[in-house]
Amino acid sequence: MKKHLVLIVIAIMVLGLWGCDFFTSYVTVPLTTGETTEEVTTTSGVISIDIDAVISELYNRIYIDLYDDVRAEVIDDLSQERFDAIYAQVIADVVAKIDADQIEISVQSIVEQIFLVASEKSAAVIGVSNYTATNVLQSFGSGIIYKHTGDTYFVVTNNHVVEDGTYFEIEFADGTTIEAHLKGVDDLVDVAVLYFTSAEELPVASFGDSETVNKGDVILAVGNPSSYDFYNSMTLGIVSGIDRYFDIDSDNIKDMFVNYIQHDAAINAGNSGGALFNLNGEVIGINVIKIASVEIEGMGFAIPSNLVEAICEDIELYGISKQKPVLGITFYDIDTVGVDVLYTEIGIVIPDGIEYGFYVSVVKDGSTMDGIALEGDIILQIGDIVISNLSEYVEAFSKYRVDDVITVVLYRDGETLTFENVVLKPKSW
Repeated sequence: MKKHLVLIVIAIMVLGLWGCDFFTSYVTVPLTTGETTEEVTTTSGVISIDIDAVISELYNRIYIDLYDDVRAEVIDDLSQERFDAIYAQVIADVVAKIDADQIEISVQSIVEQIFLVASEKSAAVIGVSNYTATNVLQSFGSGIIYKHTGDTYFVVTNNHVVEDGTYFEIEFADGTTIEAHLKGVDDLVDVAVLYFTSAEELPVASFGDSETVNKGDVILAVGNPSSYDFYNSMTLGIVSGIDRYFDIDSDNIKDMFVNYIQHDAAINAGNSGGALFNLNGEVIGINVIKIASVEIEGMGFAIPSNLVEAICEDIELYGISKQKPVLGITFYDIDTVGVDVLYTEIGIVIPDGIEYGFYVSVVKDGSTMDGIALEGDIILQIGDIVISNLSEYVEAFSKYRVDDVITVVLYRDGETLTFENVVLKPKSW
């Protein structure tokens, strides 16, 4: 009906323009190419009118008015109830397109993978007992058989599981035990390698690529929580975060040693050294830390498998880890402590113009910085890291490895000194 009204209005308007012969005479002239033009004689003379342009303009104005009217009517008609009904129908259509069979297949696949890890791969996770020289049990935890050469099997666990021990035993699911020997440790990263001999064919786990781990990945934690009464327990969770740096020694500074995998699978005392599996049955991490607090639930941390594997290879070859270097200095971070506090509470005077850096108080003999830095120096740059913020430095320094060659820039007695070809060393004390 509204379209008819539009046509009628246009017709009346056009007739009004053409029907001016009731009042004055006009002369028709030939049409010019590509447009419709009329010359109309009026009392003031002859004028030229573009009929197509007039009609187009009238149509546009009427169309806009009608569009606004129709839009308002649609909005009025679309009540909340009607909107809810349309929304519900859209959702129903989407759900109807989901292939329920595919969902069932995906869930079944995950269940099968979990069963595979539970029945086969998790058997490589064993118990580790730590005894004193007088044969007193002082700690226990979990470990993973990750390699064997002939009759020799290698087990990776946490350093804190075997720390201060003189005698070690591996405990199996049936309760039998076998003596193990300490091959070496990395106390910075909290990794230790044990070995034992056995003529039996024992299950061996394989390391996965922790670089491929993503937030949201489904994972399985296996270990011995709260003693061997709960031997080889398995818990399910997801990866909650990657590249997490943690304050291990509670000094309010995130330590630079490990970029942990955070997950929410339940772990408890005794899980230390246990495996974090992906659904392919590969070890992607070694469980090491759990935040225990009434305010926090489900925050566990694992050392990434790539770092663990590299440390194990080092210990097997050299008896020590060459992965994480240390500078071998004790220092005050100027930015963290503050220039005024250093002066008023410790008596250290920081030269004008220096707001950042590490004020050296102790240099360890035989360390990376031995022969480079002196007490009272202010380290300004280490490698390509300009010292400005301690937290950022900690994370940036974690990329370096033992035997990397770097440049050190420091301030001493009014001069800025640059030391090149500084070789990073492991902890030796």
